[in-house]
Amino acid sequence: MKSLMTASLLFLVSSFVQGQVGIDAGTGILSGFGAPKSFTNLHIGVEVPRGTDQSVYGRLSYFFPVNEADSYATMVSANNTNITPYNLTVNYNRSTNYTLFEAGTRKYIGNDYDFGFSGYSGSNFMVIVNKVKNNYEEKDATGTYTWSNNYALSPGEEREGTVLSIGVGLQLGVKYTFPAAGSIYADISGQYLLFGQASNQTAFNSQLLSNIFFLFNIGFRKDLY
Repeated sequence: MKSLMTASLLFLVSSFVQGQVGIDAGTGILSGFGAPKSFTNLHIGVEVPRGTDQSVYGRLSYFFPVNEADSYATMVSANNTNITPYNLTVNYNRSTNYTLFEAGTRKYIGNDYDFGFSGYSGSNFMVIVNKVKNNYEEKDATGTYTWSNNYALSPGEEREGTVLSIGVGLQLGVKYTFPAAGSIYADISGQYLLFGQASNQTAFNSQLLSNIFFLFNIGFRKDLY
């Protein structure tokens, strides 16, 4: 899925390489409605003007894993009956991250795409991949046994899983272009998930995901002519 997102981003660049192209990079925050924690990202993107006040853009963002506040416990069983004790309790926490590709259009208000101070607005769609991972402690709950070599999780318990989602949203932003240097920008968007599918129960159990989330991004754009 990551390779598909990267290929889509490169396709957007190559499709318009004969004209003006803006390359941007920055950081941001994702906050899900009702979710107890937020995520921070690094992102890269391209933006292609389709006139003095309109553009199309694509952005690839990676949001670093965040641990849930709660911890959990599970039972592991010995690989053979000669191991004592046969069952152990192991504590773990669960982490979730985001990788998302967004693409959409922008309409600039005030000055143009590549001149002075402007506001912009637009719509977008997103492909979102969440990786959900159970992070097990090396020793059992008593701190006595290192379990990974001699014990196994239940066959139905997966260490990690993914959630694939499709979303749409609206975006508002501002930018300021420094002559011959580039543009600084800040934008906020609200996203609604149209579809989401978890690969297994581990992914389904994440407490950090929401069908509605908000993004705030800041960064710098350099225009290539």
